[in-house]
Amino acid sequence: MILRRVIDHVKKQHWTAVFLDFVIVVLGVFIGIQVSNWNQFSSDRRAETEYLRQLQNDLRNIQVEVGAQIEFEQFHANLASHVLSLIRNDRSDTRALKINMGLCQLAVRRTLRTQSPTFLNLQGSGNLEIISDPQLRAAIISYFYSTSRLEAALDKNNAFFVDQSFVGFVTSKSIPPRTWDSALMNMQSPPGIISSAFLTEARSGPLYAAGGESLAAPPGAAIWEEIIPRLAWRGLIATSNESMVESLRTATEELQTKLARRLEGRSKEQ
Repeated sequence: MILRRVIDHVKKQHWTAVFLDFVIVVLGVFIGIQVSNWNQFSSDRRAETEYLRQLQNDLRNIQVEVGAQIEFEQFHANLASHVLSLIRNDRSDTRALKINMGLCQLAVRRTLRTQSPTFLNLQGSGNLEIISDPQLRAAIISYFYSTSRLEAALDKNNAFFVDQSFVGFVTSKSIPPRTWDSALMNMQSPPGIISSAFLTEARSGPLYAAGGESLAAPPGAAIWEEIIPRLAWRGLIATSNESMVESLRTATEELQTKLARRLEGRSKEQ
């Protein structure tokens, strides 16, 4: 309709009318673009808010995982010292069995994984730019880059110092597996220990009988001098792992604070 009207005005040489038609068309296109941009902006801000809330939830889950890892590493650092004390000071009839239990538990390690489905979604879809604050966006990227490096460092520590060195030593000495007994060890149960009817029944069998014969060596026997340096390394790795994960807990809390501030700002803007 507008095009026909413009052609009609040109034919009649109504140049003022032609100019007004042109202004109306340009203004209409401009307003349409602005409305579209505003709608896109509003949609992006809503999506940003939702992504930030999902990231907050992921970080809460990561905090739980990090807390469990710290508890695990602290337990094993303390256990290494406890086993050393048993070797040097305990002269009871259950000494060998307790040392056996401690060594078996120290052969266990925990894998830390802190993946965020929300960050993976943002990264994989190329939607990281939807987080409009460049400093917050950089902080999020830096955080998850740092966590991946920390997880790799923990995996390397555990693979070499626990799996290869400590577990290799325990198995090479034919030290049998023993079921943990909190009362006998005078220590709480190991963090994250999983129990089931099948597991309880299996571990009550003869393979796991509480004898400890293979460690029933007299005080001062050569095996104790071999075990002590392994305990020192196992305790050192546990404390090293704990320190790294503690730094991750701090970094997670800092990012949570930044997300909370941004969401508070978004709430005020709306």
